[in-house]
Amino acid sequence: MTGHWVWVVGPDCYLDDDGREHPKLAPGAPAMRWACHRDTRPGDLAVLYRSQRAKDLGYLLRVTSEPAYEAGPRPWNCAAEVVRRLTPPIPLADLRADPVTATWPALRASFVRTGAPVPEDVWARLLEMAP
Repeated sequence: MTGHWVWVVGPDCYLDDDGREHPKLAPGAPAMRWACHRDTRPGDLAVLYRSQRAKDLGYLLRVTSEPAYEAGPRPWNCAAEVVRRLTPPIPLADLRADPVTATWPALRASFVRTGAPVPEDVWARLLEMAP
């Protein structure tokens, strides 16, 4: 069974030095390492929550490696490839206003962890909300 995750990243991960979307997030770009939950597995899918400036779900990713542990502030990381950019992205305000996603524990906690599971009902709703 495929797991579903939300990964939280700051602008340093999704914007380039000029403040534009980082080219590493283009679908088809080589897989990169991201902070993830230790239970993440290859083949799992993740949505990328862009914190601070964007405050939205902007990308869908596919996990391509087992999680690896590295000492530091984000100890678990996984390789993942961008499947697609969500255009338009799903704004935080829409997530909070939706009756299904509003109950999601990661959202209710304001996405404070770098990786959190997405329950099946919330995942289905996110797919409906994504263009």
